[in-house]
Parts: sequence; C-alpha cells; structure tokens
Amino acid sequence: MRRTLLGLAFALAIPVGGSVAAQDAPHVRVILPGFGTPIAIDTILALTDHDAPPDRVWTAAARVFDDYRIATDIRDSLRRAVGATRYVKSSSMAGFTMSAVLECGSSMTGPNADNFRITSALVAVVRPGPAGRAVLGIGFIGSGRDVRGSSTDPVKCASTGRLETDFAERVRKLLRAAPGDA
Repeated sequence: MRRTLLGLAFALAIPVGGSVAAQDAPHVRVILPGFGTPIAIDTILALTDHDAPPDRVWTAAARVFDDYRIATDIRDSLRRAVGATRYVKSSSMAGFTMSAVLECGSSMTGPNADNFRITSALVAVVRPGPAGRAVLGIGFIGSGRDVRGSSTDPVKCASTGRLETDFAERVRKLLRAAPGDA
C-alpha cells in the first residue's frame, strides 16, 4: 500500500507544462510497437528509498545503465532522469534472459520474450525524499515481435519486476562502495 501511495504521489508531482526547474520531474513518454498510444513511463515507476542525496543516487543510476551496457538517450542531471526510451534486443538483457524480466505470453516454443525481438524502455528518475534521502523510480516496459516466419503483430510485454529490483540493488551497492561519490 505504501508503495502504491508513493507511486501516486510521485506521478502527481510531475509537471505537464511550464518552466522546468531542478525540482521538477520529467514527463517521459515512450512509443513502443503494439501500444496504441504513447506510454507515460513515469506513471509505472517502481519506487525505492535510498539513504543518499538525490544527485548521488542519479549518478549511481547512470552508472547502472553503463554496467548494463544500455545506451541512454536521456541523461539529464538537472531533472535527474536517465534512461533508454527505445532499446531493441533479443534473448537477454542486463545479464537476464528476457523472460526473467518481461512477460510477453508463451507459445509451444516457450516464453515469447526469449524468442521474440524485444523493444523496451527503461527509465530511472530520482526525486528528493525526506531528511536528505532520495526516491528512485524505475520504469520498465516492452513489446515483442516474432521475427521467425511471416510478419506478425507486436505484443505488449509487462515487467516481472526483476530488472527494477536488480537495478535498485545495484544503485545501493554503488552508494555503499563510494560513500562520498557514487
């Protein structure tokens, strides 16, 4: 329940227009095959609290993308957002099989995520929390397309939560390893 309320509060704090200040959260929309409309990725964030200032948590989050070898097209230290809004990969991602991080249905050959070409978006946003702490929000979603045989329509894929959990734990490890500089 606490996580749901934090997600709602986080989503409501996101500006729709006007000037962008350092405390404003970015409004990130992604377009993936199989989804009829753009996805407001900042509304599907998995939230975790971190005992470090927001700037250090953002730096650690950016390093996790580097560790995952995922090229980012968002790297905004002012609004503390980093991510890849269109990452195309097959079979594995960040050291996990695709089916470990995304649920795209299954067929007689097994989980579709392991056999399809996956287009995904992974975005991390950091906001100030109470008492100098930070809240890290990680949004991850994807779609898949069977590239074997004739052309097929893309399918929507939902996160299993495993990548977000691993991401947040890697941020924690980086913060513990270098207390003065993540």
